[in-house]
Amino acid sequence: MSRAAAGTAAAPDSRDEILQAAAELFMTYGYAATSIDAVAERLGATKGRIYHHWQSKADLYFDVQVAAMTRIAAAVEPIARGPGTPDQRLAAMALAHARILLTELPVQKVAVQGLERGLLGNGEGRGAASKRLQAVLRLRDDYERLFAEVIDAGIRDGSFVDLPARLATKPFFGVLNWATVWYSPRRLPGADDVDALARTLADYAMRGLRRPPAGMESTEPLRPPAG
Repeated sequence: MSRAAAGTAAAPDSRDEILQAAAELFMTYGYAATSIDAVAERLGATKGRIYHHWQSKADLYFDVQVAAMTRIAAAVEPIARGPGTPDQRLAAMALAHARILLTELPVQKVAVQGLERGLLGNGEGRGAASKRLQAVLRLRDDYERLFAEVIDAGIRDGSFVDLPARLATKPFFGVLNWATVWYSPRRLPGADDVDALARTLADYAMRGLRRPPAGMESTEPLRPPAG
């Protein structure tokens, strides 16, 4: 195999490795404090290896976002479009979402915490960055819409509390995504540990949406505590 052919064959793995290293640094230090030099140092490589795939740090940051959204959407969309009641599908979607957050924390945490608008900068290159930003935001909106559609179906069939679906989606994601703030495994977690935590998060999120059984709804108005 020629050197060029070998480089082409190795490119996908090289690219994924760079994305992972960059995600770990963006997660720990943020966009502004992370440099291409730091990513190269993390990899034990030269900057040229990174610039072979990306023209700038902003391009690399955007692609971490895209990789995260592509990965999680690929796991969740078939569930959203598949068989089952809205309650069954949403519970399975929440579990898949939580599992990926916990097992792919650096990449997913960067995506959940959002794009830093300041990276757009001023002057040359701003237009291109703005287009990338809009593309990533569309990916996020499309992903959120998967959940909103299933929640809306559950509201209509009486499974879920009667709220606007888009409104109900926000706190639902809040429960799941908050794990990227507090979850920090101090040891290599076992698959069973991760699965148990993912199930706990998904179950908790579902309880906030499910309509109470008939006769269990509270009609007592909320009152301030005495004293």
